[in-house]
Amino acid sequence: MIFRKDVLAKAPAAYDGLSEYFRDIRAFFEVVNVRFAIPEYGVRLRPIAGNELFSNANSYLLADDSSYPFYLWLPTWLGRFYVDPDRVPGRCVIDECPTADARLIAFIWPWLGFNDAYVRDAAEPECWFGVADPRPDDPHEKVRATAESLFNYFRVERTLDDEADGWATGNFAGQEIGCNLTGRWHLKRVPMTNLTSYYEVERNVVRPLGEKFSKLAADLAAPDLTPTRLVTPQAAAGA
Repeated sequence: MIFRKDVLAKAPAAYDGLSEYFRDIRAFFEVVNVRFAIPEYGVRLRPIAGNELFSNANSYLLADDSSYPFYLWLPTWLGRFYVDPDRVPGRCVIDECPTADARLIAFIWPWLGFNDAYVRDAAEPECWFGVADPRPDDPHEKVRATAESLFNYFRVERTLDDEADGWATGNFAGQEIGCNLTGRWHLKRVPMTNLTSYYEVERNVVRPLGEKFSKLAADLAAPDLTPTRLVTPQAAAGA
């Protein structure tokens, strides 16, 4: 058996359907980019990697050393990452900004909802979005490299430790799987059937993500008001 006749019969229509899906993904991110270009919710956000989308399918090799136990020619995940351009040092392009300067990285990941080794199948395609405070081992690591680690090593079902007000929070999986990040992540998941209009994209993704980013940025900028114990010369001398 080489080509299966039933697969060949379905392939043209399947291709057309998936092509339209990716067309909608493109339109979705174009809307998000326009909305994040203004500080509607307290912060502007600019994408990492320009017009490129991160993907869990990056080649058309006949075989590779992928960690997935099956051929993955078409991406089930696509990803986009964003930082606050006001935190990027002068004359530094966004991709070259040290993660220590950017601090927070926002992310948006559309997912078809099935065939993932680390996440249970969803009832339908979903959009994952959130904010991470990633802290790579190398404080000079660029945000582009940190974004790749976020995309490759995010393990929601393994590292989730709390859920409140619709937001899941957790840490990063750790060195044992090659992840060089510490810090925290904050995540929401929304069915893509809830994102069929500009209004729904604004209400279900742009606004909550912008507000979460602004809140976390404000928390990071707040001074540490933890009281310190005053040590007198007498106490230091053991009096």
